[in-house]
Amino acid sequence: MGPGMSLDSADAVVVGGGVVGCSIAYHLARRGAEVVVVERDTLGSQSTGHCAGGVRRQFSSSTNVVMQQLSVQLLAGLEAETGVDPEFRHIGYLFVLTSDRQVEDFRRFLPMWHETGVTDARWLEPHEVRELAPLIQGDDILGGTFCPSDGIASPHAVTLAYSGAARRLGVKLLEGVTVDGIVQEAGRVQAVRTTAGEISATAVFNCAGAWAGEVGAMAGVDVPVKPYPRNIFVTNPMAEVSRRHPMTIDFATSFYFHPEGDGLLFGMGMPDEKPSFNTDVDWQVLDAMAEVIDRRAPRLGTAGIQTAWAGLYEMTPDHQPILGPVDGLEGFWCACGFSGHGFQQAPAVGYLLAQWFSGEQPQVPLDVFAHRRFATGNVEPENNVV
Repeated sequence: MGPGMSLDSADAVVVGGGVVGCSIAYHLARRGAEVVVVERDTLGSQSTGHCAGGVRRQFSSSTNVVMQQLSVQLLAGLEAETGVDPEFRHIGYLFVLTSDRQVEDFRRFLPMWHETGVTDARWLEPHEVRELAPLIQGDDILGGTFCPSDGIASPHAVTLAYSGAARRLGVKLLEGVTVDGIVQEAGRVQAVRTTAGEISATAVFNCAGAWAGEVGAMAGVDVPVKPYPRNIFVTNPMAEVSRRHPMTIDFATSFYFHPEGDGLLFGMGMPDEKPSFNTDVDWQVLDAMAEVIDRRAPRLGTAGIQTAWAGLYEMTPDHQPILGPVDGLEGFWCACGFSGHGFQQAPAVGYLLAQWFSGEQPQVPLDVFAHRRFATGNVEPENNVV
């Protein structure tokens, strides 16, 4: 802990000790802020620990691309900065496209990606898709985009890197502690009530992921984030599959897979998803995916399942995160609603929000992610959601 800091006061309280909360806490502390992180379970135990670990720049919104450029840069320097290797493997991301509309959209994204610095993203003809991803099949493939410097990193390692470095900078990390109220006076945050006592602070960061709406409600702020369970499956060892096989996404269905250990990790969004906090594995999802697997990657279907788990996506109406201070309650900041991209956006988000909090202009303009967009209707959805 910093000099003179006690549990009962801080410059900022971060609610939620997932990868986003830990990144924000670290970056705030690096700029001299006294920070307390409140996590009701253990650090990184919720959505962070249940995600697929992907890191990519291939988004439809240029702000997301620029933000991801920064995340990739920060991941590259993470070990030097914190002593923990993020295990970032550049196996690349491959989007498999099967409709004229997708081809048109992704052909349009390519020049934008190149302009924003993702110079190695390239177009693939159907035969190149099959060469690069030998598990993929289908006469309906019209092409794809591939970025070899995208890939997968370890959510556990990145959370550990930021939480460990934050602790060394004096951040107090409270695990097994629940936030149960946000005290405000005259339109300003004054304190955060927790099961370990009250912490007076003029700023609170809502990094509660799928539970962000509930934290917003404690402050009287409508935070439109809903929890959607997503299931992830890992196959038994598949010796014939290279560990360098790219993260592959069948864009039409959102079916994706990448090498994991000796097998393949895979998952898919369901068209009829309902919001829920239930994280029991839904084996019916596997039945629903069988048809897609059979058509797109039949060899995967013969491998047998070694393990499975479910985590929660924190979805907003436009699949974009909510970042920055909210109108109407001074000192209440959001960093939530990442809609499946929280792990990969966490390094940049921590860096940019700490810049903003310190009174600087964030180096990537974050206006498109402002909470007020839901009131003003100035919404630009992210389309490349997996």
